[in-house]
Amino acid sequence: MKVLLDQGVSHRLRLPLQEALDGVPVESVLFHKWETLRDDELLIRARETGFTVLLTTDKNLAREQAPLSIAVITLDDNRRSVLLSTIDSIASVIREVRLGEDRVPTISN
Repeated sequence: MKVLLDQGVSHRLRLPLQEALDGVPVESVLFHKWETLRDDELLIRARETGFTVLLTTDKNLAREQAPLSIAVITLDDNRRSVLLSTIDSIASVIREVRLGEDRVPTISN
C-alpha cells in the first residue's frame, strides 16, 4: 500500500497519517509536482508509480474518472485540525478500501 495526498489535502497530514498507518508510505501531489495534471493523468501517474490510494477533497473526481485504477477516498472536510483529530478514522478507512473503490467517509469533529 502507498497513499497519495491530493493538492486539496494538507501535506502536513503526511507524517501523522504515515504514523497512524504504521509506516505505510504517504506522499503528496505537491512533492511530486503533479498539481497541474488533469485528474485522469494524475490517476494514471499515481498508479504507474505504485500508489494504491488517493486521498482527495475533490467530490467529483471518482465519479468523473470511473472506472478507477486506484482507490479514491474523498474527504468531506479539509481543515487540518479536523483531519488531525480524526487521523485514526481516516487510517482505518484507508486500510479497508480496495483498488478501484471510492469512499466518502464522514469526517467530523
